[in-house]
Amino acid sequence: MFDAAVRSLSGAPRSRKSLEERLTSAGYPEAHVRAAVARLVEIGLIDDERYAQAILDSRDRSRPRGDRALLQELLRRGVDEDLARGLLERRAAGGHERTDLPGREPVPAAGDQSVGAEERAARVALAKLRLRGGDPRVEVQRLAQSLARRGFPSALCWRLARERVAGQANVDLASEDLDGE
Repeated sequence: MFDAAVRSLSGAPRSRKSLEERLTSAGYPEAHVRAAVARLVEIGLIDDERYAQAILDSRDRSRPRGDRALLQELLRRGVDEDLARGLLERRAAGGHERTDLPGREPVPAAGDQSVGAEERAARVALAKLRLRGGDPRVEVQRLAQSLARRGFPSALCWRLARERVAGQANVDLASEDLDGE
């Protein structure tokens, strides 16, 4: 049973809950699954906090998402809701440090600490979106909706989209024209 649990972890890291569900659905007795997973936690092969932080670090680097989308992803992957919310709060407060490099000291998260993590992520996501050169109002709406689909708050989406289009097109976009909320 313990060997099956370790083999299951060799493919990809998992949360405690995810591993328990996988082994139980494979037909192993629930009591044995709990014992094996408890042992893996004890020896450090399963650490939900480290697992969740790795997901957040990965998303910040490659696929920036809003806190709402990140929370949903962590919950879907079996991370405890309180732990997920705590990590997101610490991330938003700028207290997050990358520790994903074994044998190295923690490195403070990149970016201006005076700006929240969610806004930094939204700016990175926005930078990946291309302007199409059409009507500025349509561009603002398209960019804001794209950010909203990534889980960012509506007000932040519209503000950043307006700033981006105004900066690129040298157009004054009044906020009352494009609230979209």
